Amino acid sequence: MNNLDLTSTARNFYIPHKWIDRRIKVALVGLGGTGSAMLTELFQMSGILNNLGYAGLDVVAYDGDTVSQSNVFRQSFWGHDVGKNKAEVLINRFNQFGGINWKAVPEFFTSKSVIYEEFDLLITAVDKASVRSEIGQALERTSKQGLWLDMGNDNHQANVLLGSLNKNGSGSSSRLPSPFELFGEQWAESAKSEVDTASCSTAEAIQKQTFGINGMTARSAASMLLFPLFRNGELKHHGLFIDLHQADISKMPVDPLQWSIYGYHEEEAPKH
Repeated sequence: MNNLDLTSTARNFYIPHKWIDRRIKVALVGLGGTGSAMLTELFQMSGILNNLGYAGLDVVAYDGDTVSQSNVFRQSFWGHDVGKNKAEVLINRFNQFGGINWKAVPEFFTSKSVIYEEFDLLITAVDKASVRSEIGQALERTSKQGLWLDMGNDNHQANVLLGSLNKNGSGSSSRLPSPFELFGEQWAESAKSEVDTASCSTAEAIQKQTFGINGMTARSAASMLLFPLFRNGELKHHGLFIDLHQADISKMPVDPLQWSIYGYHEEEAPKH
């Protein structure tokens, strides 16, 4: 009996052609633990890409929340930032000291933002599954073209997935399933038991998310997915599963066989 070849359907994903030789518009949603760490990664990455002769990134950061005392040290904030808007604090800091002109939007990203804002790459670093579902449903109603990088984590584990913005666009063989297509049902189920409880102390916050998981999530997404895509123009994997307690990072290859585990079947994608 022959063994099943699990790599037979794997392939490469290539950078969207329209991203070549121009600055890529990035919408970063959420400036908490993972989002604030990702902003640092994007700043460094854009500078490195510029030095290598690439056009770099233009980032717009969205967050309607203010800095609390429990955010200091766990996130990219300092004591005198407490009470100020997260997006404005970080974007102003990078603009002032980094010689860039990125934009802060001191509001939460909603379904209306999906419709009216322009971006090539959407990066979501939000705590609530309901927010992810809202964004995913809104994207499905649009014809926007581009990629969506979703980063989610609990206490010590994280999922990172790079996919298309929605199921619209080019033929199935040249696109990735969106995070909503793969994880939408899980998000909907998680949203049913969602509880909005802000951490009042560092001790409470660290019980929810252990030290390092946010930074590891952002660094892994940037170094293993975004930078290789920008630098080399292609990826063989587009997802990461991180477990700090097990000191383990596993990957999701660009492979329809893997996607079928989550209920996605490529033949359902539109053919053009």
